Amino acid sequence: MQKILVVIDMQVDFVSGSLGTKEAVQIVPNVCDKVERELQQGTEVIFTRDTHEEDYLETQEGRKLPVKHCIRGTEGWNLVPELLPFAENIIEKPTFGSVELPQYVKDADVIEVVGLCTDICVISNVLLLKAHFPEKIIQVDSACCAGVTVESHRNALKAMKMCQIDILEEPDSEAASLKRVTVQTFGNFQVYIDGEPVQFSRSKSKELFAFLIDRRGGGVTNAEIAAILFEDKEYSRSIKNQVQTIISQLMEGLRRFGVEDIIVRQWNSLAIDTHKVKCDYFDFLEGKDNDMLPFAGEYMVNYSWAEYTNGYLIQMKEKYNL
Repeated sequence: MQKILVVIDMQVDFVSGSLGTKEAVQIVPNVCDKVERELQQGTEVIFTRDTHEEDYLETQEGRKLPVKHCIRGTEGWNLVPELLPFAENIIEKPTFGSVELPQYVKDADVIEVVGLCTDICVISNVLLLKAHFPEKIIQVDSACCAGVTVESHRNALKAMKMCQIDILEEPDSEAASLKRVTVQTFGNFQVYIDGEPVQFSRSKSKELFAFLIDRRGGGVTNAEIAAILFEDKEYSRSIKNQVQTIISQLMEGLRRFGVEDIIVRQWNSLAIDTHKVKCDYFDFLEGKDNDMLPFAGEYMVNYSWAEYTNGYLIQMKEKYNL
């Protein structure tokens, strides 16, 4: 699959200058390592550069954030010295999101975004890209991003994850060894915990879990769940109650195994925590090898709604000979 790495605003003013933070300084080595590694693998790398003029304080952004930064031609406007040798493709942008960026990445299948600041320019560009390309894989490496504050960085990552952005995190060897849940999606859908197949209390609970896996960490509402599980029925009070019962039974079943934390629950929304599950579908899209069955043209054959994803996987397999 063709991949493009987008490095957002790794500029002096955001790292060590007028709006710099210690967290921004700390990610510079990570970003440099990633850029160098991706270039060695043949990945195209694009940099954005926040660009303001001398009248910045008179602009709407300047009135709300009256700190002059990234003024064209100043030292703070430049990319940090460590990244300058790699910066052949630079897009200047006068505001948080770049309206030009989608044109530069339109041919990529995978778009990875890193840089500064997670909670302002990174999230702005990521959601802009998601709006333009809802079917592309868009991912953010959290170890190569920093926010205005640690808390706002984390909140931005959570917000992007709920919008079906893949959030990559530094591998944690201890956490990886504790991945107890394995999900097979190629062929029939099946779930294993500690190597043993899981028997769900009812088929609808299993189907709900399959739907959450299909969404790859994206949040789903109760209404969306009802549309999948009861596709020909009106979203009535009775259906709403049945959905709540199905969710409760799914959570109860996972709780018996002590793995209920793989489900992220928010108000009227559920999602799977992709970092706590080993899954053939996730690994296939990320180009990772695993010891599970390879994709042979069949995905979650138990469920008719999975045909769309199956078609997409077939296209990926044929296009890239995966």
